[in-house]
Formats: sequence, C-alpha cells, structure tokens
Amino acid sequence: MADFISGPRAWWILAALAAIAALAGVFTVQPLDRDESRYAQATAQMLETGDFIDIRFQDDARHKKPVGIYWMQAVTVGLLSDATDREIWAYRLPSVIGAILAVLGCFWAGTRLMNREAAFVGAAMLAVSSLLAAEAGIAKTDAMLAGLTTLAMAALVQLRHGGGKRAALVFWAMLGLGILVKGPVTPMIAGLAIIALVAWERRIEWLKPLLFWPGPVMAALIVLPWIISIEIATGGNFLFGAFLDDLAPKLSSGDEGHGGWPGYHLLLLPVLSIPFGFFLLPGLHRAAAWLGTEERAQAVRFLIAWIAPAWIVFELMPTKLPHYPLPLYAALALIAGLGWEYYRAAPAWSRWGSLAFGLAGAAGFAALLVFGPATYGGEPFVGMMSAAIFGVAIVGVAIELLRIRAHAALALALFASISGHYLLRGVVIPATPDLDLSQRVAGVARDMAAGHGVRDMPVYSSYTEPSLVFALGTDTRLLAIDALVEAIAEAGDVVVSIEDSARSGDDPLALARLDAQVCAREEVAGYNYSRGERTVLIVRLHNCEQGS
Repeated sequence: MADFISGPRAWWILAALAAIAALAGVFTVQPLDRDESRYAQATAQMLETGDFIDIRFQDDARHKKPVGIYWMQAVTVGLLSDATDREIWAYRLPSVIGAILAVLGCFWAGTRLMNREAAFVGAAMLAVSSLLAAEAGIAKTDAMLAGLTTLAMAALVQLRHGGGKRAALVFWAMLGLGILVKGPVTPMIAGLAIIALVAWERRIEWLKPLLFWPGPVMAALIVLPWIISIEIATGGNFLFGAFLDDLAPKLSSGDEGHGGWPGYHLLLLPVLSIPFGFFLLPGLHRAAAWLGTEERAQAVRFLIAWIAPAWIVFELMPTKLPHYPLPLYAALALIAGLGWEYYRAAPAWSRWGSLAFGLAGAAGFAALLVFGPATYGGEPFVGMMSAAIFGVAIVGVAIELLRIRAHAALALALFASISGHYLLRGVVIPATPDLDLSQRVAGVARDMAAGHGVRDMPVYSSYTEPSLVFALGTDTRLLAIDALVEAIAEAGDVVVSIEDSARSGDDPLALARLDAQVCAREEVAGYNYSRGERTVLIVRLHNCEQGS
C-alpha cells in the first residue's frame, strides 16, 4: 500500500472517497424537515433580498446560529443554480466540501501521530463513515463544522511537532471560520483538548506559536465584521437572542424534545461509526500499549484529549442529537486506523469485540433499509433487496476479519459503506414517496393552478413544515387552521389552500367554508416525520372565476 498512497495521490484518493460517499443523496433526497429546509430557505431569502447580514425564515428572525453556512450556501447556489429554482443539491455542496476537509484534516493529523498507512486507512474509513457521509448530504452546519474543527485540531498536532507559525495561522483561521459557522463548538473542542494536554503533560511551550499576533487578528477579522453588523442590524439583540433562544435551552433541558440520558452518543456509535467500528477495539488496545512508551505516548495523549473532554460534555448536555460528536470522529477513525495496522497482533478479545461492535452497527443500518420503506409507505421489496446487498458485503467483511486478513476486510468495508449510502439515499428514500409530502403537494398545487391558466397565485397552508416554504416560495403563508379558513374567506383573487387534515380539528362548519368557491380539489397522503404522524394534505384552488 505504501507506493499506492505515496505523495499527493493519497490526498486525491481521500478527497474522492469523501466526495463519492457524500454525494450519495445530494441529488436524490428531498429537502429535509426541519433544519435543512430552514437553512436553505434562509439562504434563498438572502439571495432574493440581497441582505446577507440578517438571517430570516420568511418574516421571522433566525438568530440561533452565525451566518457562515448561509454565506457558503449562497456562493454555491449563486454560482451553480438560482434561488428561484429551489434546487436543494446546490445548497448541500458546502456540506460535501466540509466532509472532504474533515477527511483531509484527519489524514494531516494522522501523518504526525502514526505512520502514513494507518493515517490513510483511518481517514479513508472516516470518509465513508455513516455519520459524516450522511451529514455531508444535508444543507446545514455540521459537516462543515466537522471539517473546520478537524483542521484546527490537525494544526494543533503540527504545533506539537514543530509546525511553527504556519500551523498557528491555520489554527486561528479554522477557529474563526468555526465560530462563524457554529459559534462556540470549535473553540470548545480545541480549548478542552489544550487544557487536558497541559494538565496531563505539565508543559506549555508547544503552544507558543499561537501567540504570533497575525493569527488572533485573522480570527477576529473573520468573525467581528459580521458580529458588529448583525448587532447593529438587530439593535444589539443577536448575541443575547442566540444565547437565550438556542444555547441556554440546550444546556438546561432537552431542547425541542431532543433529550437523552448520558450514554446516548456511545449507544449510537456502532451504527454511526460504520465501517471504522470494525477496527476500533484493536486500535484502543494498541493505543493503550503506546501510552507505556514515551515516544508514542504523545500521540495517544493528543487523541484522548481530542475525544474525551468534549465527548463527556456532549453526554452530559441535556439536549442530544446524533451529530453532536461528529467533530470528534476523526480521532476515533485514526485509532481505528491504528487497529487496522496492528490487527494481526491484536489480542483475540479485541478482534472479536470489534467484530461484534461492527456487526451490531451493520444490523442497525440494515434494519433501517428494511423497515424504513415498510413503515413509511415505500416498496418493501426495495428495502429487503437493499438490505440483502448491504448484508452480503458485510458478511464478506466479517469473513475476512475472521481470517485476519485486514487488507481484504478494509476493501470490503469501504465498499459496504459506500454501497450502503447509495442504497439508502439513492434507492430506498427516493422509493418512499410518503416521506416527500412537501415536494409532492407543491407539484399538485402548481399543476392545479396551471390547469386553470393561473400563475403566481398566493398559497395559504395549515401544513407548516419549512420544506413547503422552500418548495413553493417565500410568500407561502403558514397558518393555523382557523386563520387559514379566515384567509380563504377573505381572499378575492385566485388562491391555493393546503389543509393538513391531521391538524384540522373537528369544526365541520369551519371546514365547510374551505370548500366555498373551490374549482379544483386533490388529496395527497403521506407521513409527516417531523410530527411522527400520517396525514392527508387537501389542496384546493379557490376563486377561479376571479382569474378568468
């Protein structure tokens, strides 16, 4: 393998692997509720209005996260698409880039912490891993955050090995960009790692290049212009609102119903770490052995400081979402790369334990392929065939691991992971139309209006998912059922109403008013996964004679 990954070739291979895994669902999965559609819609409004300072979803201020990802999405949409086209793939490209940066940062760090082959294998497994590739196909902050944070941590690794001022500048640049993308997360992870290392090793001289003044100035220049502008635009309320409405609820309770007990992230690790979970326990065993040798202990201490303090914070936070520890996954993947390198020498208990760990994760992923379509109105045969294809590849991984053939097992694991991404996001989800309510109902509304010679009609909807706004446009009005009835009764021109039958209540007189002046009516059944309920959306075209 050494010749195969020599020179720049290794970097190109890793970037290609990350892009291949990330692109699995970029063009095929519908805009997701709720966060992705909110991000994409806010970016579209920036492009529509020309206001790139204030972040808004329709008329509501979206002062929870900084502006970085919106600007990145605006660049890719502006260059490759148009806000009026509502092509979600263009909004997802910054996340793809973020995943590539995470993988390259992982390799950059690994080449200093272990030999090149182990670093390459760890980065390759990270590139196709379940969580990173999934987040890389969604238009929100987390894949880019993982990329920037991993590069910041890789720069710290270089500092520990004489990287000097260049590494310091990279660190400060990534810190500034990380703050601009998701506030305190990158500084928290880097800061906790630095504190842990200084306390552990009782030495601080390796941090001296961070005092090189252009670095902090560069970070400030990245962050402060927008912070000052948004504080002026909001009358000094952005930072206070971001803390009060976003950060504080996450620290005090399970915000928006996303609570969980300590151990939540560890419990999900087998599924989210596919495929590097197959080599994780041998890697941990080798890392523990390295702690006994001063030459190697420094590398292990860094990986532990990268993972442990921040992981504990994520486990103790009342609010939990599966992607929170993603910026720590590069360190876990490097440990797995170490396990791959020493797999033959690893004790049997670690090989068997890691095999069980990996198979448990693979079983969870296969269950998703099978039960997703069965639960959400897709084709069960599609799910079963997808699970069978994925399962055959995983069985191959298990056989090669039992034969202690790490190279063959690695190749099959990479193939199994990539095939799993394409089966889930390229086949199973697109074949489950009940999950795509907003795109389907938007198409019905447009076709209904076009069939009656109407264009650019107002849309009022009691189905209030953000993906509907992204599909139909910023002027779509989301209303409670009572307000929807009143709005339709007062409308004098042609208008489309969308009634969410699951939220319509039991007032027959009010609902009867929706059928007044109706010239077309169609029902669209599906599953609102944000609320966890089946529903029927009733699309009506009103007042056609007014448009004739």
